Amino acid sequence: MLWAAPGYAQSTEEADGHSAIGQFLADQHVSAWLRLDYFRSSNSLDETRNLVGGTLQIKALSRLNESLDAKIEGRLAEPDIRGRPGYGPESQLLEGYLTIHFGHADLRIGKQIVAWGRADGINPTDNLTPRNYRVLLPLEEDQRFGTTSARLDTYLSQALTLTVFVSPYFEPDRFPLPTTGLAVETQKPGHTLSSTEEGIRLNKVSGDFDWSLSYYHGYSLIPMAGSTGSAFELFYNSMDVLGADCARNFGRFGFRTELAYALPRVHPDVDPNATRPRLFWVAGIDRTFLEELNLNLQGFVRWMPRYQDPVSLFDPMERNVGALNVTISGQESGVSPGLTFRVSDLWWNDTLRAELLAITNFTRGDGYLRPLLSYDVSDHLRLTLGGNLYRGPRTAQYGVLRPDSGMFAEFRYGL
Repeated sequence: MLWAAPGYAQSTEEADGHSAIGQFLADQHVSAWLRLDYFRSSNSLDETRNLVGGTLQIKALSRLNESLDAKIEGRLAEPDIRGRPGYGPESQLLEGYLTIHFGHADLRIGKQIVAWGRADGINPTDNLTPRNYRVLLPLEEDQRFGTTSARLDTYLSQALTLTVFVSPYFEPDRFPLPTTGLAVETQKPGHTLSSTEEGIRLNKVSGDFDWSLSYYHGYSLIPMAGSTGSAFELFYNSMDVLGADCARNFGRFGFRTELAYALPRVHPDVDPNATRPRLFWVAGIDRTFLEELNLNLQGFVRWMPRYQDPVSLFDPMERNVGALNVTISGQESGVSPGLTFRVSDLWWNDTLRAELLAITNFTRGDGYLRPLLSYDVSDHLRLTLGGNLYRGPRTAQYGVLRPDSGMFAEFRYGL
């Protein structure tokens, strides 16, 4: 038995070490996910097929003292293990910030996600931080990443909060662009004080009725197209946005509405619609049946009172520019209505979840359908299967994405 004693001592020391590491990770609220994903098609309109990739995502929430918290979350990804061009290893800091707690206010400084709006999925007032629509991960939350900024939340009462947001580091949405056959030049605002974005929001959260009023002064997260003669120029127009939303529950029914009135500022040499005011409104109702069956129905409308159809433009390049802007923005006529529908349910002690999301634009009849099924095999392992299905003419907002239609699957292991 003497020969086993040193080994026993070493094992105990290792166990103590593992226990200490585990306790430290628990104290810092460290969590991690290993994800293996398959996508039948990329999300980049490049006709790349059968991508298999891996992702490691780590998040830590640390309480440094009574007045100071920190969060850091990052992602290491290999979108395609075959290493095809454009799909090599990449890393991204999603969020990394400090929060300073005062008596009746919190100040958050660093790279952070700030999401505004109460509608389901389509949020006209969500203009502060971007999304990556090309990411090869299956969930809507996977698209979000932060912007370096400062955010001050002042608690005027238990229910009322005034938020001020400031950032000189504008970051746009990342999404696929349709092929134009011409060179594309992109111009982004510089990271300077003169390009600083500001936002202010008064938000009330109470029993059955929540609401907010907001104002944003900055840049559009999606680009507008212009022309430089032999090439398209993509730029991010500055704008002012007045926003409002509210939500009210009536028993098992929930009502939500959200609207934004945007006033773009003039940019030379683009189609006339790029500088015209517009209204974006969403309103919907949801209802829970039985225990977990939830149905959500929303109508939305984009309204531009002085809309000019690009077909009426005389110059061919101007017509092409105007048509591209229509595709990007979804403003397909003076009044462009649409509908969203989401149904979801849970079974087997909430381990199996099924969801169907559908979006359609009425003007051109294009739309998007995403079936999604996930199963929690254990507390650590989740399996997900779904698909992105686009339809409509190739000049429409969702129709142009038809080449990216396909199924996807994910194995997700939480550490």
